[in-house]
Amino acid sequence: MATTKGDGVRCFVAIEIPAPIQALLKPIQTRLQSEARKASWTKPGNIHLTLKFLGDVHTEAVDAINEAVQNVAVTQKPFSIELGGIGAFPTLARPRVIWVGVRHGASTVSSLAKIVNRQLKHLGFPTDNRFHPHLTLGRLRTPVNLEPLKNVLHKYDTIDGAIVNVNEIIVMQSQLHPNGAIYTPLNVCQFSA
Repeated sequence: MATTKGDGVRCFVAIEIPAPIQALLKPIQTRLQSEARKASWTKPGNIHLTLKFLGDVHTEAVDAINEAVQNVAVTQKPFSIELGGIGAFPTLARPRVIWVGVRHGASTVSSLAKIVNRQLKHLGFPTDNRFHPHLTLGRLRTPVNLEPLKNVLHKYDTIDGAIVNVNEIIVMQSQLHPNGAIYTPLNVCQFSA
């Protein structure tokens, strides 16, 4: 299914985060910008919860991917997640990715990601066994020790109003541009009622 750059479509499967919830995350990014100046911050409208990154795939494979993800969606019931807690990959001491986590509903999201992985494995995609539900706030080109900010970051363990009702998953196209990625839904897969 994978392809060489420029040959196909770069895509991933995700839970979209509504604009009002993304707006709640902006002050966190602003607070962190003063500490991590050499970071690329996720633009408003681009924050999502990735269930499976597929990379560059052949154009003709997109229909099979859409069908596989649709097959997963129709077996799912709507659920809610609550966002909260700031973390980093690999660690706060040497962060490359700064993220906000899923406080409540993480096990449901992880189960959904496993099902998506299993379904896409039939199409030749490798299984990702290191899934950790999160929303990327920013990526650092040069790690800056954020460990001293731990007490400040605890303030975001709970984010008032950051509850997302999940009733669909999306196959999303990602086009990389100098000003940031542009995401376009390829298939919106509704859960069963």
